[in-house]
Amino acid sequence: IAKEKPLEMTPVSQVMTPNPESVSPDTTVLEALQIMHDNRFLTLPVCESNGSVVGIVDVMDCVYASGGAEGWKSIFASALDCDDTADSASVYSHRSAAKSTNIGRKKDERPVSKLRPRKPVLIDNSASVLSVTKTLASKRGDAAIITDSNGGLAGIITDTDVTRRVVAKQLPAKSTNVSNVMTVNPTCVSMNHSAMDALVTMVENRFRHLPVTDDNGAVVGVLDIAKCLTDAISKLERSQEKGSNAAEEALKASLGSAGGAQAAALQQLLGPLLSQAFSGQSSPTLRSVLAGKPSTIVEPTTSIQATGCLMAEARKAALVVDKGRLVGIFGFKDMMTRAIAKEKPLEMTPVSQVMTPNPESVSPDTTVLEALQIMHDNRFLTLPVCESNGSVVGIVDVMDCVYASGGAEGWKSIFASALDCDDTADSASVYSHRSAAKSTNIGRKKDERPVSKLRPRKPVLIDNSASVLSVTKTLASKRGDAAIITDSNGGLAGIITDTDVTRRVVAK
Repeated sequence: IAKEKPLEMTPVSQVMTPNPESVSPDTTVLEALQIMHDNRFLTLPVCESNGSVVGIVDVMDCVYASGGAEGWKSIFASALDCDDTADSASVYSHRSAAKSTNIGRKKDERPVSKLRPRKPVLIDNSASVLSVTKTLASKRGDAAIITDSNGGLAGIITDTDVTRRVVAKQLPAKSTNVSNVMTVNPTCVSMNHSAMDALVTMVENRFRHLPVTDDNGAVVGVLDIAKCLTDAISKLERSQEKGSNAAEEALKASLGSAGGAQAAALQQLLGPLLSQAFSGQSSPTLRSVLAGKPSTIVEPTTSIQATGCLMAEARKAALVVDKGRLVGIFGFKDMMTRAIAKEKPLEMTPVSQVMTPNPESVSPDTTVLEALQIMHDNRFLTLPVCESNGSVVGIVDVMDCVYASGGAEGWKSIFASALDCDDTADSASVYSHRSAAKSTNIGRKKDERPVSKLRPRKPVLIDNSASVLSVTKTLASKRGDAAIITDSNGGLAGIITDTDVTRRVVAK
């Protein structure tokens, strides 16, 4: 819609996400929730081992199948407990004179503000559906709050609504007023409303989004049930790693064997820490970062083989450009999972068949720190950069941005601050549970904190007798990008990454 594609004439193949990940129908509901959490998926295709399609599930299907609102109360409650623990640690470790607003508050009365609602996308009710979709596309949002002439809450419209109420009804997006297709006077909660009541309301009514207002009735945020679930699981995972008995018991009771320790510890911290770490410094723009860098631009008809050679030389993902316009992106993980693991004939297969179509892009005037925030928020590893007229400037990856914003030295304060927050939460866990064990960090210098603080992922271990094809298939099934290669005695023999596959196999 936002790209104004002619809906009757455009095949879905031009706008779909090709080669999506899928799971077996024997996957448990809780395993599916964990996969969606780890990858930030909202939906999961389900296929038999022979490739035949069974169906598709979304996050709400899984929530209902694993206990509904009542079953998930313990998850949310335990996650909020973890939040309270971290809050109290912050209060006491910094010797703040301010009293916590939660002191004396019953657990089920903790406010909606604890759930950290997202900043709302506010749009006037006189706007067209096309205008709304373009705004949401530019802000990478999936729901807009529609306001009346006085700035009050008039309605809400989501990406699902656009498909159901505009596309399916064959309404012209350009001339259809958003007020005609939005949900009028939606249920909303205030920042001081009970967080648990808000979550239960969303689950019981299958609301994906819930507007949040201040004491005056102005919309100041939006709750997203998928984000709430992700945050809850992440907090419990972090708490579980730190030895919190409450979190461990809640996970055992409610998540069964669905474990994992992949949650990003910087999720709630990155924005403020970036400002703190580089205060007083002007952040360079992506235009300056890309100056003089080789481009990795290919046409849709370019073969995977030729694309891989270009990527190997530049050590960058490829941008697929047609008639001067960006139409796709093809990265090293795509090469591994969509081409090699699928045994595509590299010389004969055009890159358009395996690329991610219509990727998000940013302006070259975007600062490096803004780009890092975008990559963090969306879990992107790369970002295409385009002028306002659509012409392609280049592509940056997360390491380009890290180096441009201070390199290892400049980022020491980011990591140190994150580890400090970890230490604070650790001490809270120790004291709140009256553990007799002494913290292993007492007396330890800050720069001597162990690697375990960084929460290494569980490795993908593969024997050194395996073929590259076997390795890529294993990594594709585990959604990994690097494998540890072991010798016949189980010792470390080497490592291979998605980038290595392109540079050392495809390009050769």
